[in-house]
Amino acid sequence: MWGLSLIKGVVSTRQRQQQPLDVTLCCLSIFQLLLLDSVSGVGVNWGTQATHPLLPSTVVNMLRDNGVQKVKLFDADSTTLTALANSGIQVMVGIPNEMLYDLANSEKAADNWVAKNVSSHISSGGVDIRYVAVGNEPFLPTYNGTFLATTLPALQNIQSALRKAGLDTRVKVTVPLNADVYESPTNLPSDGNFRSDIQDLMLSIVKFLSDNGAPFIFPPGFAFFGNNSSPLNDRGTIYDNVFDANHDTLVWSLQKNGYGNMSIVIGEIGWPTDGDKNANLNYAQQFNQGFMSRVIAGKGTPLRPGPVDAYLFSLIDEDAKSIQPGNFERHWGLFYFDGQPKYTISLGTTNSNGLVPAKGVRYLPRRWCVMSPSASLDDPQVAASVSYACANADCTSLGYGTSCSDLDARGNISYAFNSYYQQNDQLETACKFPNSLSIVTNSDPSTGTCKFRIMIQGEIITSGVEAGGRRFLMSSLAPLVFHTSTTFRPDGPGLGTNASRFLLKTSAHSTS
Repeated sequence: MWGLSLIKGVVSTRQRQQQPLDVTLCCLSIFQLLLLDSVSGVGVNWGTQATHPLLPSTVVNMLRDNGVQKVKLFDADSTTLTALANSGIQVMVGIPNEMLYDLANSEKAADNWVAKNVSSHISSGGVDIRYVAVGNEPFLPTYNGTFLATTLPALQNIQSALRKAGLDTRVKVTVPLNADVYESPTNLPSDGNFRSDIQDLMLSIVKFLSDNGAPFIFPPGFAFFGNNSSPLNDRGTIYDNVFDANHDTLVWSLQKNGYGNMSIVIGEIGWPTDGDKNANLNYAQQFNQGFMSRVIAGKGTPLRPGPVDAYLFSLIDEDAKSIQPGNFERHWGLFYFDGQPKYTISLGTTNSNGLVPAKGVRYLPRRWCVMSPSASLDDPQVAASVSYACANADCTSLGYGTSCSDLDARGNISYAFNSYYQQNDQLETACKFPNSLSIVTNSDPSTGTCKFRIMIQGEIITSGVEAGGRRFLMSSLAPLVFHTSTTFRPDGPGLGTNASRFLLKTSAHSTS
């Protein structure tokens, strides 16, 4: 039987180990919608953990150019919401986990949050906010139960605040939950149910969402779509991919507890393009197009054969995300950091020729920081300098099987130096590594699949107003900080154990 155990990969301090991305893995999270119609069509997750983010207005124009109708945010940034005003794009805003305690223990705090982040944008800004996501997978095991007592009260207080504001019929609250809140002891979907140790809490949350017609966010996973030589037979129902099996395990869990009619929307699904031997453009294109072909064709699962609503993960690469889950974490985007498409994919919109890039993006001058030809690899400052550069920039394209894995030693050093130089807006002192190890060149050192990027002109966002300007990370070289590089194991078991997006490994046997 297929193993439905979770192999998770994502942000912050949740992840304790870093392991390779298994080729049989994918990522998604889904949220459930009850009593509320969702807009059909493609949606995307828009994360903003970048050192040089594109202007929100540029991103919104890119979304519209690509026919995107729904967007899921991880916060309620005022500038982002202002850019989404009158765009025709439906919006889900998010509340971070660290706010749950205050919102759970203070109705006034919830009232103030709704007034600032929802009411003001709807009433005066024309933002089509449909959902508020309260927390983000607060029941992850690594949280050690920190949010078990505050998640539901926070949900209730935000719902109450929306009701006081007269928005409860228009805006629904939800909570994204990690996929291990349900399980199947036999790996058969029909044996699925909510986990016994949190079943009472889960049923309270499901009832609350049901009573208020609210979405329910959840992440199972699946592998490539295609023929499977060992389909799963669940008492006559045949499953040929893990997505269908896991999706329907959730359906059974809901059905057994009286909520079998809740509709399901996939809230996060995608494949990274770099940072691991199995994170590449080919796999990402194959996976995402395979999924989108299902969406476009209106193909569901054995228990839910109707059309699928989905939010792709993610829109743009984020070079400031935590890499504790793995170096691939910064490479989930359909677009590179500068809004350029990575590969051809049909989203089922009017743009049948592929993704439309961001327009009006400004770049820094065409120059790079590289290792000086006269510098020696034996220089005692090399290791510390590279460690410092990678700790303060982005070296996730370096490593076994990545886009820059074919670089020689000097190439690796140059990549690290240039990453630091570009992230510091080509500041002169950012290419002044000790012992004259580095120089600035006008010759592009890119080779093959390894691109030495030129940074875009960073944008400083202040008080909800977009203003062009450089965003300096470091004004000069601080004391060197050593950074332990990642060791990739090509035959490793997959991703670690905790994440905000969950990955599943499909195999012919049970896994743990």
